[in-house]
Amino acid sequence: MGNYWRFNSNPFWHHEWKDFDAEAFVKTVKGLIVGAIAVQIGLASFFLIGQVSPFWAGTNLFIVAMVFHFIALNYIDRQVPRRSFVDDAQRGSLDFLRLLPVSGHELVIARKLPLWFLKFFVAGLWSPLYAVAFALLGLPIVTAVPFSLLLSTSGWFGFVLLLFLPVPENVSLPMLFPLATLWSSEGIQRLGSAPPERRSFFAAAWTVLLTFSMIAMQFQGIERGSGGFHFFAPQPFYGTALAPVWATFWLVAAAGWTRVDRLARWLEMPKGLRRFYFAPSLFAFLFFSQGYLWGWLKQVRHWQPADCFAASASFTFAFAGVLHWLWFNWAWAERTPPEKPPVAWLTETFAWRLIAVFVPLLGCWLTSLPISQLDIAFLHIWLFVSVADAFSLALTRSLVLRGIVQWRIKGLELLSSFAIAPLMGFVLKLPLLVAFSPSLAMLILGWQPVLSSINPLRVGSLLSIALPNIPLWVAAAMPLSRSVLLWLVWQLVSAPIVLARQNFGAVKIARFFDFVNRLGEFAFVLPAVERMLLARSQNPVFRHMVAVTRWHYGWLPYLIAFAFGIFLPSLTAAMLVAFLLTFVPVFWLATYLTVHSYLRKLHQTGELWQWLITPLPSATIVNGWRYGGWWWQFRWLALFLWLFVGGWISGSFSRMPQVWLWLISTPFLVLVTVVTALIFALMVMGAVPVAIVDALREPQRAFSKQGQGWSRRKALGLAGLMSILVGISVGTCGLLWFMAPFVGLVMTSTSVDPAIRALENIRKAPMDRLP
Repeated sequence: MGNYWRFNSNPFWHHEWKDFDAEAFVKTVKGLIVGAIAVQIGLASFFLIGQVSPFWAGTNLFIVAMVFHFIALNYIDRQVPRRSFVDDAQRGSLDFLRLLPVSGHELVIARKLPLWFLKFFVAGLWSPLYAVAFALLGLPIVTAVPFSLLLSTSGWFGFVLLLFLPVPENVSLPMLFPLATLWSSEGIQRLGSAPPERRSFFAAAWTVLLTFSMIAMQFQGIERGSGGFHFFAPQPFYGTALAPVWATFWLVAAAGWTRVDRLARWLEMPKGLRRFYFAPSLFAFLFFSQGYLWGWLKQVRHWQPADCFAASASFTFAFAGVLHWLWFNWAWAERTPPEKPPVAWLTETFAWRLIAVFVPLLGCWLTSLPISQLDIAFLHIWLFVSVADAFSLALTRSLVLRGIVQWRIKGLELLSSFAIAPLMGFVLKLPLLVAFSPSLAMLILGWQPVLSSINPLRVGSLLSIALPNIPLWVAAAMPLSRSVLLWLVWQLVSAPIVLARQNFGAVKIARFFDFVNRLGEFAFVLPAVERMLLARSQNPVFRHMVAVTRWHYGWLPYLIAFAFGIFLPSLTAAMLVAFLLTFVPVFWLATYLTVHSYLRKLHQTGELWQWLITPLPSATIVNGWRYGGWWWQFRWLALFLWLFVGGWISGSFSRMPQVWLWLISTPFLVLVTVVTALIFALMVMGAVPVAIVDALREPQRAFSKQGQGWSRRKALGLAGLMSILVGISVGTCGLLWFMAPFVGLVMTSTSVDPAIRALENIRKAPMDRLP
């Protein structure tokens, strides 16, 4: 099956593409290219007669080529098959594909190759049209090839690239790297699915925006083509020049290969050299991002070469760590994480860190910077921390997978727990805790020349962050201590019970953590109430929804919010103001999507069918969902409540004489607080029953593959309606303050009976009404 391009060797040609009419496709594409050429010739003749500027002519010819290109791409997206590996996994046909004697990478390439052929064919046809426009704009004609390929093969990313054309040169590449990273780290559902249909109005909107921007540039007197299309102008790159279109071409190629590699790892764990297929993409991302940073620091900021190396090396170290987790798969086709010891991941993490070390040294060679001119102390620390972090990455990956398997903790939640120590280090101004994150420590050391002049770092007028001075020995010792701590934790969670009791005292440690957990729950009240509800509630539907949406160690978010309120009162005030301004629409949107996502998961896992066949009354099921959704809202409201309490305590410490006045007015404050909480609750409580009613009334749409997009549109519409009502209440200076709570109360009270009736209809014929 190695010859994917041959019809007889690629099984997907026979099955998925058997209904594809190649002759009709070629005729349609030929008609589009002929129409584009005819329009371009007509416009060129008109411009020659009118003697307009080359920039104006080139801009309009470019827009014509782009419009016909979008039409061709939209036609391709409507003709390609809609099967994907995710669909195969849901239908149970993925095991048959695994019987083929090929690897996961070969399987992904074989499936995607027919679509790539079509898009490359269209890109080759449209490249000459772009070349004509670029020639009139005074741009290199050869740049038409990568630009046409980018628009044809990069999905939604290609549309975003069009906005880079008129932006200033110091914006295009800094925008490019985050967008390419985002495109490469999309979820498996997006990676494995077929290309979505491009809506005509979406492509038309981009065309209109770009046309207006080009006309605006023309009226501003920009006559030079390269001045209007900054995306093709040379940019600083290791002190030389590089056009962003070429950097984008290789970055998108690297991101595309990353998507293939991640999808192949989702199908099966790679073996042998296939484990290192991430290396080209990682090298491309680090090489181009660091090259641009190096050139910008040298040409624009006029830094010394040694300082450029230190800043670029620290940035590469941190960026490689971010990419390691962005490109890590949190889902697998077999739904079982590949649980392995750290030694099994060590070769991959060493290769990851080796590339991150090689790229800055390659930059030294490209800029003819000798090693003797570098800061030797920083160089030694950087190399040592890179080696130590390779062990930390392997240990962290194994711990994350073990947490997913044994304790059902989400990987992102487990990763976020490692960020608590550096965050508290900034709050408490302790360099030891800040250096617990090697990336932060290296960034502070590498960017010392610029950080020394702006310390403390101010974000607006409300937030001021004092950057700690991290000694070299601390930056070297803390990553090693971090690796040792992670190794001890791994030994603790991996050792047998008897060995753990003898060597680690696991029972005592477990009792200690349980005591701390119970203490935190009772200190912040709501987690303790949640535990009591799970133990004493008589509604199994409510218990299930609370347990599924429950936070692990639910008192920790409240502790962090409380600490933020105490140590950063100015930031707390800003967050509370932003919360009050955006509370109603944001809560409506988040609540609606959360409830709908919970119901979709019930349908996908089959638990919804279990509720339907139980003798539970429909009212009990609906009420369980309602109360569970309201408890989810209350859980998030309590987060802002503890943030407010922390800020109030921090402010009251400096106003001790006012404590007696506060004690006298406490009953009044409690009454005002209760009334205000009820008003705000009425504004957002209606989102829960409305989401339930919408899902039960239209189950064929809500639980289908397009159900997420459908629910997102419904949620946005309702959030917009509540925003208008809140705006009316505020705009009338409070005279109509009751409108939003009244509407929320009406939605809450009138959505119960329709939800029960809709559920009764589903229970009468579930096979017909549920997809």
